[in-house]
Amino acid sequence: MDQNVQRGMDLLKGQGKWIFILLLLLFVVPIAKGSLINWRVIEPGYTGIKINRLINRGVTREDIVTGFVFYNPIQSTVVVYPTFIQRVAWTQDVHEGTARNEQLTFNTKDSVPVDIDVAVSYQLESSRVPEFYTKFRADQIDTFTHGFLRDTTRNIVAQIGSEYTFDDINGARKEEFLAKVGKELGENVKSYGIVVQQFGLIGSLRPPKALLEAVNSKTQAIQKSIQVENEVRQAEAEAKKKIAIANGEAAANRALASSLDPKLLEWEKLQIMRQQIAKWDGKMPGVMGGGNMLLNLPAPH
Repeated sequence: MDQNVQRGMDLLKGQGKWIFILLLLLFVVPIAKGSLINWRVIEPGYTGIKINRLINRGVTREDIVTGFVFYNPIQSTVVVYPTFIQRVAWTQDVHEGTARNEQLTFNTKDSVPVDIDVAVSYQLESSRVPEFYTKFRADQIDTFTHGFLRDTTRNIVAQIGSEYTFDDINGARKEEFLAKVGKELGENVKSYGIVVQQFGLIGSLRPPKALLEAVNSKTQAIQKSIQVENEVRQAEAEAKKKIAIANGEAAANRALASSLDPKLLEWEKLQIMRQQIAKWDGKMPGVMGGGNMLLNLPAPH
């Protein structure tokens, strides 16, 4: 037999042995605890990291894995984190978030205790997932969310909230307060590969009941005061309107009186006489009198 052919057959036999071993590992050895090979599928929107348990080299960027991943469960493990936006709500309502009261509380500059419900949206940078794992060693993202992230948020809210009075954050400066907290939170966690997308208030501020009643009373008083001021302005406007009308009429009368000079009055008398003459039937009056005396006039011939 040709030597080249013989070497080819030997090579195929050697390869066949390794192929057989590979098939045995993949399909014959059961995938169970203690098995030599395991696998995991990293779905889109997630990032996995493959961790070597036998050597103390930490986690590097080269450990990032996606798709269909094989690993030896004795030597390695795979941790998967979501890289799409995560939203968490910490509220008093046990039906939102977790089944317990998770509201945040802080004291304002004027020592008013305030309870608030908040929501935070954040996202892990997929390229920095190894750094995140190295820092927190959390196999589940919820461990970080309800641990480190909540503690950080609560501390920032307490710190910044103490810079404002209650009237500030309950009024015109509320949006400023929330924006400042969101910015500070983002700055605090970005070094861990976390991007804060949004921080917001759910519902309204909850001060002590007595203060809330006082605030409501103050608001009602302000509204009543505004109503009274509007009514006063309306009354003043109507009074000014009447005065203006009266002044206008008086001015018109003065103008008319000033126009009645003696010549105009004499002309008016002549007009009256002309009207009387036009109505005379040509007959002389039969009686003349003056004072208390009356005289009969003779009839004309």
